[in-house]
Amino acid sequence: MRSSLLRLLNHQRIRHPLLARGKSTKVTTHSTASAASSANSQREHATPAATGDKGDVQVDEQQQHKLPTREPLVKNFFIGSVDKELLAYPEVIFREEMTNLQNALLPLKNYFEESKDHQQGQNFKQLGLYGLNVPTEYDGGRGYGWSASLMASEPDSEQTNLALELQTHRVVVDLLRDVGSTQQQERYLSALAQGDLIGTEAIYEYNPPEDDYFNTQAKFVSETNRWTLQGEKAFVICPAGAPGQRQLFVVLAQTQQPNVPGLMGRGSTIFLVESDHPGVRLGKAHETFGYRDAEMRSVHFDNVQLSDDQIIGLPNEGNRYSEHLVRASRLRGSQLGISLAKRLLQQMTQYSLDTTQCGTKIKDLELTRAHLSRAMCSVYAMDSMLYLTAGLLDEFQGQDVTLESAITKYYTIKQLYTIATQNLSIIGPKSLHKDQTAELEFRNAAQLYTLGESMDTLGMFIALSGLQHAGQALNAGVIKSRNPLFHPGHIFGKFFDSASIENPKTKMQLSDHVHPTLDPAAQCIEHSIARLHMAVDLMLTRHGNSVVERQNEMQRLAEIATLIYAMWACVARSSRSYCIGLPLADHELLTASAICTEGKERVKTLCTEIFEGNFVNNDNNLLRLSNQVAKSKGYFAVHPLTFNF
Repeated sequence: MRSSLLRLLNHQRIRHPLLARGKSTKVTTHSTASAASSANSQREHATPAATGDKGDVQVDEQQQHKLPTREPLVKNFFIGSVDKELLAYPEVIFREEMTNLQNALLPLKNYFEESKDHQQGQNFKQLGLYGLNVPTEYDGGRGYGWSASLMASEPDSEQTNLALELQTHRVVVDLLRDVGSTQQQERYLSALAQGDLIGTEAIYEYNPPEDDYFNTQAKFVSETNRWTLQGEKAFVICPAGAPGQRQLFVVLAQTQQPNVPGLMGRGSTIFLVESDHPGVRLGKAHETFGYRDAEMRSVHFDNVQLSDDQIIGLPNEGNRYSEHLVRASRLRGSQLGISLAKRLLQQMTQYSLDTTQCGTKIKDLELTRAHLSRAMCSVYAMDSMLYLTAGLLDEFQGQDVTLESAITKYYTIKQLYTIATQNLSIIGPKSLHKDQTAELEFRNAAQLYTLGESMDTLGMFIALSGLQHAGQALNAGVIKSRNPLFHPGHIFGKFFDSASIENPKTKMQLSDHVHPTLDPAAQCIEHSIARLHMAVDLMLTRHGNSVVERQNEMQRLAEIATLIYAMWACVARSSRSYCIGLPLADHELLTASAICTEGKERVKTLCTEIFEGNFVNNDNNLLRLSNQVAKSKGYFAVHPLTFNF
């Protein structure tokens, strides 16, 4: 009976997509502080499109049809709160639109499957690859939202080097579409959509300064009312085989607020600089470990004169607007990783089917089967997280997916590298023969692992963002816990609380919102969220403001949040698949169950290590050892056969 009801509800949700979510934004929580902090955060981070700054970007038709903003999903995990309605996997592309989208993608799929010469040029322009996410009011724009544009990007993602170039182009379009002024959109979007102008990011530097944001700096000259940009950027992706192609660089430079000296006035500004602008020149090409066919260069800016209309957002507020840039880069970078992971899984599977050792197909070996299954689970989770995050952006107006996008990239790139190394383990030494497929894909996976931002830095960002959100909601309770003599009632209440890491107590009832087969998986999510909440509360109580210095614990926290979001996305997706009868949906349920079972145990282990503290979980021993390693400048032990006489 319950299964039939779920099927009926899902079919109704397909016919009336806007009824998939309720109008209420209520979530299961024990605190209302998070709602206030979310509203304040939205007001503080309002974009020019929302506030009217720099040209009043008009709200497009898609924004008008979006549902009201909901509270952030993953950030609320840190305070033990969930929005159960978001367990309904988003269906933002309706049936007729999906059919039209699939028909529009057929030429792209055929081109990349049949054509051997995938060089940029007239073919790409005719296929409309540059204008997928450009609004339709601009020439060449297809007007795809996040979900549709990511889906439409899948065919070209199969060609890794080309996809890297197209990805950065689409990131620039995303930035202009979200926070660009009307003047900037009219000036650039049509040219970007038609491929006459190729967008790319110019953010990273070889040797960033120790005390400043960037070596690349821009100074405002009041006499001329213009900005002077000076510096050099590295790892800038340029169109391969098209030396005369015009480019639009998105440059993040350090600036100084007027009349505010020193560190207090230091800021950053995002500039739009065309490649043919006076003072801009391309430097030497980088020879990188992976993506050898992609062209990465340094770009020099020698006293480039810029005006205010070439600034994204407001001067000295680059950090505020770069959130949109980073979000787009993370989501589109995740798609590259997913496409590469799928290819690696296919290669690994085909090799297992074709290879026989000692009279046995290696696909029948238990170790190989475990490798293949874990890779399958990882790719399924990547895919589910990407389109869940994109669906939240498409479905809700101004939805905060800062953590979701960061977690998606964090999980995707780390699991991609794991799959690539497993591929080497199965294939053996011949996998590293020069120009072999496995060798090239491993190089690309390693390149993605370090491209843009390091995984350690991204993990710290995830943990810090979650703790910042939790600190606002749990502040009152943490203060009481850190001052027990003044709040004995609060301490006794916690003392008699029966919940623990081993036996968490929850009242979320997530199983009511998924298919009955996924009841155990839903319980895994509930227990994991409860454990995360307890770990966060303990860290804030134990360390206070110095929690930011506990980097080992922060990395554990980041992994916990990542695993929970992966479990959430997989359960939501597999429940929808089974309820509407998609092919092999029963195996999707099995995949989600495997991910949740393993994820729950990993979360329990990580939370236990946080509760045990440095002296029990071995962190203190490692920190003490590091002192001697630094003092000895490397390996310090004498030879194992040495005599002490």
